[in-house]
Amino acid sequence: RAWFSATSAHACTGDGTAMVSRAGLQNEDMEFVQFHPTGIYGAGCLITEGCRGEGGYLLNSEGERYMERYAPNAKDLASRDVVSRASTIEIREGRGVGDDK
Repeated sequence: RAWFSATSAHACTGDGTAMVSRAGLQNEDMEFVQFHPTGIYGAGCLITEGCRGEGGYLLNSEGERYMERYAPNAKDLASRDVVSRASTIEIREGRGVGDDK
């Protein structure tokens, strides 16, 4: 597998990208690897976006609904890229969760 924690099939190893590189060809659009911001790290499973659609919300380590700060209108229903950036900021500013926050 290309990543330690992933929900993709075990057959998705990145071999195609590596073969292109070894052949001396250029890989394109490498930024389009799909990231799901509400995956459970290390468990290899997702909390579907449908949970947020049904009223679930994201909390930081201080119990704060942080998406209101980053997407005041959409809040927890913001798109994956907005949720990913907001979560990254929260983690980097020390408001992540878990042992290594």
